[in-house]
Order: sequence, then structure tokens, then C-alpha cells
Amino acid sequence: MISSEWAQAFSADAVGEEELDQMLRFLANALEDTVGMITQVCEMPAPSYHERSRAELIKGIMGQIGLEDAEIDSHNNVIGRYPGQGRKAAVAVCAHIDTVFPPDTEIMVTHEGDWLKAPGVGDNSTSVGVMLQTIKAWRRVGYHPPCDVLFVGSACEEGLGDLRGVRGLLDDCEVRDDVDLRAMIALDGRLGNLTNTAVGSKRLRVVVRAEGGHSWRDYGCPSAIHGLGSCIHHIASIDVPADPPSALNVGIIEGGTSVNTIAEYARMLVDMRSVDNGALKQLEDEVRGVIREDLKKANCSWEIEVVGERPAGHLAEGHQLVQMARAAGQILGEPLTTRAGSTDSNIPLSRDLPAITVGVYRGEGGHRLNEKISISSLRVGLPLALMVILGAVQFAQEDLAPLQ
Repeated sequence: MISSEWAQAFSADAVGEEELDQMLRFLANALEDTVGMITQVCEMPAPSYHERSRAELIKGIMGQIGLEDAEIDSHNNVIGRYPGQGRKAAVAVCAHIDTVFPPDTEIMVTHEGDWLKAPGVGDNSTSVGVMLQTIKAWRRVGYHPPCDVLFVGSACEEGLGDLRGVRGLLDDCEVRDDVDLRAMIALDGRLGNLTNTAVGSKRLRVVVRAEGGHSWRDYGCPSAIHGLGSCIHHIASIDVPADPPSALNVGIIEGGTSVNTIAEYARMLVDMRSVDNGALKQLEDEVRGVIREDLKKANCSWEIEVVGERPAGHLAEGHQLVQMARAAGQILGEPLTTRAGSTDSNIPLSRDLPAITVGVYRGEGGHRLNEKISISSLRVGLPLALMVILGAVQFAQEDLAPLQ
């Protein structure tokens, strides 16, 4: 039995074999209910910074399944506190609730064979549904963990949301007497992925202005677009290091008025990434240097605004959280591979709070309108999430002081 293998692997006292076995049996019969939760969540639009309606929906579901004190904080996170045995909240479980799609995107979940299809159905509606089903399994068997656990639908994880939700969550937790976080689990991404290295990023909005004019009469006057184009050319020529792994991209360019107008205005968004904060800073310095030199030569003015900043971080391969997650995958016949990624785990890792991100479904087309997930993959994703979260509880309970 899986519960016996779990007990042998960890000598865990955060949950008994019988309780775990009951939870696993519950989840084995919860596939249809989980699909219903995923569908509800997915069909409620939730672009970054506009997650309130989805947060209200998830708060309502949390209340229905037994978390009566669920609340929405000032960052649009929805937080349900699962009570333990009279101790502080030591574990946070996060699944981000925002999407990359604009609010007018038509979203209707369709069920075709083993596939569930809709924009955002995997990233991250499925992870939210799996998190909610874990809560339901705990409540159904009357589980009382040794510490309180915060279940969080986190806001603003995607893109220029810049992990605002989890930043705010951890800031708030630091000043609360009833919270002493020792570990965080983020549910996000596909089965087999175990993110223990946080890819840091810096994102710049560069606005360029120039004299401009008529393309014939004022030929030779400074052009914001020409100046920006020179910057892009030289930015693309920067020698980006492969060790530590780093990347550089100009993702959006805008500007100009017409084909026969010398542009007075142009802008671009630049994305820089690295697993090392020092290398990221060096990359940013080089990009800023290119912008400064090229736009001076082009007789343009410019403004640079930081619109995104995600710190890098790392949790060692031998850390207990990583080892527990891998063991859970092994027990379920789903080996987990450690990897680097940019997820809610970036923030706790940058603050020396142990954290990992685990994928819970198989799917295709993430961040696309044709996204889909394999429903049958949840037969592994559900118990995997359960065991990873219980592993975090096992890790966090050690030496945790009781709530006074």
C-alpha cells in the first residue's frame, strides 16, 4: 500500500498510515468532483491585478468544504487557514489564481475524451482545483495536522504581476504572532517538474523620445524608432552567459504615428533572467549601458522604468523538502526532475524560507487559447500534491514552538 511505503520512507508522525490511506482512497474517487472545481475556477476570468471575482469564488468553495474563516487580503490573495493541534501556521500551500488572458477572452471549458480544454485550464486552474481537493480530503477524514496550514490562492503571479500576491502574503505573515512559516509548497506546472531553483528576472520599460517630423521634409531629424532599433540590435549582441544560466529578450516594441512620420515616441519591454542575482545585475548594467550610448548617439531622450523584479534563489538537492517530493513521486511511479523556473517559490527562496514548486497535471498549450490537460493524469497529481504537502508539514513541525 502507498501509505505503508510512505511511512517506511519517512517514519512520518505528521500523519498516520490509516489517515493517509483514507485520504488517498477519497482522492481516488474524487476525479469528477475535481474536474468540476477546475471548470468553475477556469471559467471565472482572472487577469493579473483583476482576480477579485475568482478570489471570491474560491473563498466560497473553501467555506463550502469546511474552511469557515477564509478571507481575501489586500493583495487579492484568498487565504484559508486549516487548523492544526493548537500551533502556529507553519506551512503555506499556494496555487496562483491569475491568468495571462485579457478579461474579454471567451472561456468555456470543454470535455473531450480524456482532455479538458480551455484557456488557462492548466495554468493554473488545475493546480487550484487540486489544492482545494486536498483541503476536502483532510476535512473528510478529520485530519488534524501538528501545525496550522495556510492554503492560498495567490494573486499576480503571472508576467508583470511580478509575484505581488506571494510578496504581500509573506510580508503580512512576518508581522503576525500566529504565523511562523517554516516551508512553502507552490502547486504550478506539469507532472514530473520539481522546481527548486528560482530564476531571477529584471524587466525594464524603456521609453524613447525624439524630435521626429515628416519623413520627406524633415529627413535626417532624430527618430525614436531608429534610436530604439539601434538599441535592440546591440542588446541582441550582448554575450549572455551560459554559466550561470541566463537569458535576455526584447519582448514588446511600440511607437510611431504613420509610415511617413519620423517617430517622436517609441518604447520597448526588456526581460533579463538568470539563476544568479550577481549575473542578473551585470546583465542589467550592460543593457542600460547600451541604451545610454546608443540613444545619446541618436540624439534621443529616454526613460527607464523597472516594471518587474523577481529574485533568484535555490534549495539544495539534498534538502528534506526536495527529497520528500522525489520520494513521493517515486512511490507513485512519477519520477520528479529538479529544474529552474520562475514561480511563487522565488520569493520565499530569496528570503531563506524553504520552498518548492510541484506540477500536478499533464497538458499542452500553456498560455495559449488551445490549452488542455489530461484528466487521467490527476490520478497521479492529486495524491502527489497530498503527499508533498504532508511532507512539508512533517518538515515544518520539527522544533516548532507552540502558540502562546
